[in-house]
Amino acid sequence: REPPPALPLHELAKRTGHRASANASALVVALPSLLVPCCAHSGTTFLWRCMQYAFHPDKVCGKEGKPGRPMYADYHSDWTRTSCPSRRYLLPGLAGNIQGHWDYRKEWFFFGGGAASWFKGWQDYVGVDLPLCYWEKEFQRLLRLRPLDHTLAHSRRLCRSRTSGTAHGHGRRRRAPCTHRACLALDLDKTRLGPGYAEEYPRPEKPRYQFQATKALPRVDPHVHSGAVVSDMTPNYLCSPKALRNLANSIGTPAHFRFLVLLKQPLDFLTTAYKMFVQWRWVRSANLSLDVHTQLSKLRRCNLTLYQRPELLPSLPAKEVVDYFSKCWEGTWQHYVTNALPNVCIRAWIARGFKPSQFMIVRSSLMRLLNADELLTAIANFTGLHYNKLLLARRAEELAAHCEGPDSRANRKRANMVVVNTHKAFDGDNAQRRSMLDEETRSAFEKLAAASTSMITSLGVRELSVQRPP
Repeated sequence: REPPPALPLHELAKRTGHRASANASALVVALPSLLVPCCAHSGTTFLWRCMQYAFHPDKVCGKEGKPGRPMYADYHSDWTRTSCPSRRYLLPGLAGNIQGHWDYRKEWFFFGGGAASWFKGWQDYVGVDLPLCYWEKEFQRLLRLRPLDHTLAHSRRLCRSRTSGTAHGHGRRRRAPCTHRACLALDLDKTRLGPGYAEEYPRPEKPRYQFQATKALPRVDPHVHSGAVVSDMTPNYLCSPKALRNLANSIGTPAHFRFLVLLKQPLDFLTTAYKMFVQWRWVRSANLSLDVHTQLSKLRRCNLTLYQRPELLPSLPAKEVVDYFSKCWEGTWQHYVTNALPNVCIRAWIARGFKPSQFMIVRSSLMRLLNADELLTAIANFTGLHYNKLLLARRAEELAAHCEGPDSRANRKRANMVVVNTHKAFDGDNAQRRSMLDEETRSAFEKLAAASTSMITSLGVRELSVQRPP
């Protein structure tokens, strides 16, 4: 199936001319255009929670109201061009659970980075067709209070797609319903419902099989909800050649896309990533030194010249950069070394057609120090999202809980304030000892890491910075 149009909503509105009618044919799928493609273990979850809170349309389109009592824009009718003019807000896709409830989805893994979603096609990416009321927080809350039979029945309806297939009946051919690609068939004799729901669904009195609608991107009328910006914070995209190839070959390199690239110091990234996967019991190797040594050897064999002289990369022709990236990078979770060298990845995306101005580097060490206002101002200036400073100031404590860096001046005064989960302190299963590098391996890696760090500044990519009074 062809992808939905990868254009900003205001451009789609211009192309369609006069305002379309308020029926389903007027709606378009809003593809993610704000990506956080790198890097895992660098504060992506903290940034996701902050942006989801501060740039949600209920805040962006709300009004200051009385002190301590802001007037939130709770309904999608308040997010229109008329009610919320010239303001852009974050409208992430939704994830559906087994009970038929919905919540905002951080990561999609569609284009690549370790999942097979790409092969399911665009229907899997855009998901089932939901009205915009499902993006209202109050609607999501009330949906969780509905009887389980009701939400399961709705999931079954959503999963019956008529996009393909034929059947015969009453002497004529007709389109046969097929299961939507964004749906999963569930065997409730093998799959557990969430806590508190099992008693609502006694087996064997109820049907054994159900469907789970797993995801949905927003469908909007570009003349009405032109401020919507959809995010995809899959942290493995940037260093995945497959993700770059799939994205560029299908929708090109849209100029309105924006990329927030979160970076840690390379050595810190290695140890944190390894400890997290040890904690998740994904690691099968004895220690990090063995993995890094093996991956460095593989990188050396892949291209000896660039391994020994990485400073040559910026001067290479675009095709050679993309070929090197495609041949020597893989971008899945266990490739610690190449994932810790994002300079090559950014250079490859630029070589493929994206502009340096579409990227902004966010240093994890700096983000931990920023207060909420500094962080949100920088993100708003880069992405075009509206920072409703006056409204958010009415709920300063709530804003700080979502967006204040854990090492900021304000949070250093708070006891036991932990905002970013870095997995750095995990010590189970001998993680601290296993994550230490021997001297030879450490020296070889740090040589590449130093070249990567210095090279990022030569790419012409913006970097988040703040000016503070002395």
